[in-house]
Amino acid sequence: MNIHSKHKIDTTLLKYILLFFVVAFLISGIGGFIAKGIGVAYSSYSWSGLFANLLMRYISKFVFIMAGIYTVQYIYAKGAKNWIGLCIHAIFAVGLTFYSIYSQILLSNWFLGTQDAISWNYIYTRAILGTDYNFFLYFSVIAIVYAYNFFKKQKDYKIQESILKTQLSDAKMSTLQSQLQPHFLFNALNDISSLVDIHPEKSQDAIADLSDMLRQTLSLKDTKFITLKQELTLLRKYLSLEKIRYQEKLEYDIQYTTEIEDCLLPPLLLQPIVENAIKHGYSYSHDFLNIDVHIYREENYLFITIANNGAPLKNSQITYGTGLTNILARLDTLYQDNFNFQFENQQPKGVYTSIKIPMLIA
Repeated sequence: MNIHSKHKIDTTLLKYILLFFVVAFLISGIGGFIAKGIGVAYSSYSWSGLFANLLMRYISKFVFIMAGIYTVQYIYAKGAKNWIGLCIHAIFAVGLTFYSIYSQILLSNWFLGTQDAISWNYIYTRAILGTDYNFFLYFSVIAIVYAYNFFKKQKDYKIQESILKTQLSDAKMSTLQSQLQPHFLFNALNDISSLVDIHPEKSQDAIADLSDMLRQTLSLKDTKFITLKQELTLLRKYLSLEKIRYQEKLEYDIQYTTEIEDCLLPPLLLQPIVENAIKHGYSYSHDFLNIDVHIYREENYLFITIANNGAPLKNSQITYGTGLTNILARLDTLYQDNFNFQFENQQPKGVYTSIKIPMLIA
């Protein structure tokens, strides 16, 4: 269980805690029965009464310790500091002895018919003698909780790494497939060839952009993040090639401040969205497309908006394709619930996409 989590304790951890209590119960039981057998303790108890007393004692301890775990879990969910949780654990650890003795007297009186009086002097005297054991018992369980949480985090991290590598590989393949599709390469090379005689320098730049874009996409390593500057370099090369094809019918504007160039985001996050805008934005009644990319920071989050004035998507097109589905999958893996992605038609025309992710600096 993640003790900082809002979720309930998981069943696997509960089994470990129960196993620990069974072992503790058996050890204490063996010691108690030996002590009674040789006549040094528990002489007033029958054998069955001793077993029932031990069982009730450990059940009450289990309930109390679980209450401590849930209490700390709750206050962590409310945003409390770690030291507050540790203080609460310490209070529960000390209080376990007093609670254990008090509940033992009550349960024995109710279920075993004993007539033990409940007095502060009696509880206090016995508590002093048993505090060290109960303190150790409580923090042994807490150690199990934190150890389980640590190893579970390590396991989840490895699984997340594996998922991200697969998702990044899928993103690279999806992007490369779109870039290597015959119509894309044919149009790009055809447009470049038309520039050779008229603008030889532009044609050379376009060839370099095409080469760089393909090479950089191929060279992306299995990494979670790249800088915004790297991402925008890829995006600009892609747009410059599309600009050759559509010329004055395609305009784009990328706005951001240089202070966020080193912020980190998942690779190949923006190009699939822009590619989708170009693919669906043109129509018979929309022969001019303007794409605005705006990236800014607000507090601890990075905001990205991509808007175009092209044809609105039909209801059947608003479903996420391979590229957008991959983006959502990677965002969910990286940020869990701590991100926002919206993709919708805007009035009177065009499509608007907004992304909100935590701010990370390289």
